[in-house]
Amino acid sequence: MTSKRSLENSQLESMTVQDLVGQMVVCGFSGTELTDDFADFLRTYKVGGVILFAGNMRTLQQTRKLCSDIQKVVTETTGFPAFICTDQEGGAICRLPKKDFLPLPGAYEIASFKNPNLVFQAGKLTAKELLLCGINVDFAPVADINSNPKNPIIGKRAYGSTAEDVILYSGKMAQGLLSEGLLCAVKHFPGHGDTDTDSHLGLPSVNKSYEQLLDFELKPFKAAVDLGVPIVMTAHILFPKIDDTYPATMSHKILTDILRGDLGFAGLIITDDLEMAAIKKHYGLVDGAMAAVNAGADLLCLSVFSEGGSEICDALALSVDRKRLEQSALRIIG
Repeated sequence: MTSKRSLENSQLESMTVQDLVGQMVVCGFSGTELTDDFADFLRTYKVGGVILFAGNMRTLQQTRKLCSDIQKVVTETTGFPAFICTDQEGGAICRLPKKDFLPLPGAYEIASFKNPNLVFQAGKLTAKELLLCGINVDFAPVADINSNPKNPIIGKRAYGSTAEDVILYSGKMAQGLLSEGLLCAVKHFPGHGDTDTDSHLGLPSVNKSYEQLLDFELKPFKAAVDLGVPIVMTAHILFPKIDDTYPATMSHKILTDILRGDLGFAGLIITDDLEMAAIKKHYGLVDGAMAAVNAGADLLCLSVFSEGGSEICDALALSVDRKRLEQSALRIIG
């Protein structure tokens, strides 16, 4: 099940534009407690999603209270439960406090055992740990194929250098996460494995045609869609032979024509962090968010609570057609 709960038509009609926009935002903040200014932001803009990082989570008990406080504010304000998200991939990308949780191996390491059931069990354990904290969305597994040895950001976060290995092990990880009722997001669509630039720092470009992507990078994502994975996270990468203007996160051709149309994905599309330099530096935070929504994204991820979040919410409420906002609300809530 992708959404938070069933949404009746009468409820959708009664939602204001700000209600709809707020459901599309997933925002992070600093600190281990729900601060007054962030709580005010959640209430003012009816924000429905929060992302937590390692700096937000010090102990199990503290994290449980933080998640409970977030759920209380969001549910009381919006009438719907919050998406509380994190990146718990295993290996180097683990956000949960290591003193209270078993550190699990990363994708490359666990795939090296050639035991698909082991990966499935890792997914189940990860889901149990996250749900114990009150986190209900994991931005994992990585479905990128590690095909470029100069890649500075994927590397051992990938399950392998062949499409077959990534399909098998990312699929088992997803199945393990989903088996416990946790939502998961495969990333980074349509593939971050063949870059030599970190999109946190710059704007990568991959000079491959759509046919080349279909024959390689897109295979794990197609398998994930067929498996029923509920969320796909986008990549901040230019594919100039497909769209010479916008990176995947902002590209209607990639998100709507390819992911929705050709691959048949009906779930939620979430952007990677819009605060990353690939978007913020090259296109601007607000323009990047607007283009992402117009391209087909349902959820906008912001790692940092700042004026940018307010500006995005205001801009979307003023400029995006209500019917477009309702499309995403129906996927998110109902």
